[in-house]
Amino acid sequence: MDQVSLEGIQCSVRVGVPEKERRRRQKIAIDLALETDVSAAGRSDDFRLAVDYWSVENVVREAAEAREWRLVEALAESTASLILSQFKAVRAVRVRVRKRPAVMPGTREVSVEIRRSRH
Repeated sequence: MDQVSLEGIQCSVRVGVPEKERRRRQKIAIDLALETDVSAAGRSDDFRLAVDYWSVENVVREAAEAREWRLVEALAESTASLILSQFKAVRAVRVRVRKRPAVMPGTREVSVEIRRSRH
């Protein structure tokens, strides 16, 4: 299976377990690996046969910023479900959500990575 990757989709999100942490938006990054067949698009050089990764980026950012999240795990699950439901050419997706935790100043980054596929 082929893969299209989007690395470091920057989002401004209210995320964190304590309410205090969710009061201010935090910068997070979302990395995606979309498993799809790129052969037709690659052979023809026709963007209409490829996954529209510009749309993927916009849909993911809009959904991430639209609500509050306690857990980056929940954001990752929601992102994977969204991609699989809206982009039919994507057979599986790996989602990695990264953030610098405001309540953990001694930790550079927390991340969660999941892989989900169509059943």
